[in-house]
Amino acid sequence: MYKTLFDFNLYHTYFLDEGEKTFFQTNGATRLAEEDRETVEKKYELEDFLGIVPTMSTVQKLKNHRLFIRNHAKGFRVLSETNKQIALEGGMEVSRYSPVIPLDDSLNLTFYLKVHDPYFYNYSSIVEKKISQLYLLTNRDSSGINIFRATSKERKWKRFLINEKETRQLVYNLEVENQKQLRVPNLVSIDVIQPDELNAIEMKIENAQSLTDAEQEVINTLNTAVKILKNRGIVGVLQLQIKGDDNTEFTESINVKNPNNQQFDLEKQCLPKVYPDFEVFINNRETFWRYKELQTSTIMTTTQKKPLTKNGRVEIENQDVLPQPQGDYFFPNPTPEIIIKEAQKYYSEVFI
Repeated sequence: MYKTLFDFNLYHTYFLDEGEKTFFQTNGATRLAEEDRETVEKKYELEDFLGIVPTMSTVQKLKNHRLFIRNHAKGFRVLSETNKQIALEGGMEVSRYSPVIPLDDSLNLTFYLKVHDPYFYNYSSIVEKKISQLYLLTNRDSSGINIFRATSKERKWKRFLINEKETRQLVYNLEVENQKQLRVPNLVSIDVIQPDELNAIEMKIENAQSLTDAEQEVINTLNTAVKILKNRGIVGVLQLQIKGDDNTEFTESINVKNPNNQQFDLEKQCLPKVYPDFEVFINNRETFWRYKELQTSTIMTTTQKKPLTKNGRVEIENQDVLPQPQGDYFFPNPTPEIIIKEAQKYYSEVFI
């Protein structure tokens, strides 16, 4: 019998908002009516722009523990093959489910969040591709700052951006883990860097101390590894552990009926009655809209940033742009193909 170990949902408001009406509650914005929310959610397909790919190490862990991935429109879930157990709750016998192969508390599963839409960075409020930082969604973090909790109201993607040092450490750890799965490890790999060596170099960087040529080469090698991942479309990493921090646990120990004596004295690892359900959303980008009238070579720009959305329409009036035009104008909404960054501001260009 297969039961859900956890569920992961990733939303993107570019596909869910309609013009200036938002899918999620946003301060000062008009929220979509419940009926409209249901309609756009039914059409939403994460696979349209992003795939979820388990690391090589995680593929082996899933196989070894009789765990299975089941993709769905908003993300994926991991299922565990289980045995039915009988427990006693409130004087009544109830069904509980224990993994066929016990799951160690330290077992972690890692997945790459890989973009395959070439315009993703244009319509997403996300760190630029050239920046050597990744997003890490994890239920395990010693600092207690970057905890990805199940059923939490704090779902914003931007909360999980890690800095360059943390990104290098993450990529290094993933490579070390993956190398262990290879029958013949790669001769050239960043896992040859020693952890103590890396920690000492990062400490020197924090203290603004000069690096030797050899130390700089180590950092360059790790930064290159990060760039390679980002060039492959990887924007983030989902890393979940069976026993996470802040009460994010996927199993619990309970007493079940012992078939030998029919008493409830047999301790078993069981899945919780309500499985962890993780949810996060990426915001759509807001840009200034720059209209270029070809006939008169006039350039008009919105005075405020406007949201890019796949659905709906943002109404633009003469008074919304400068310089204000004379006469009636129709201002079409821009598509995500043309985005220009100038002086830390993003502009969407439309030719009219």
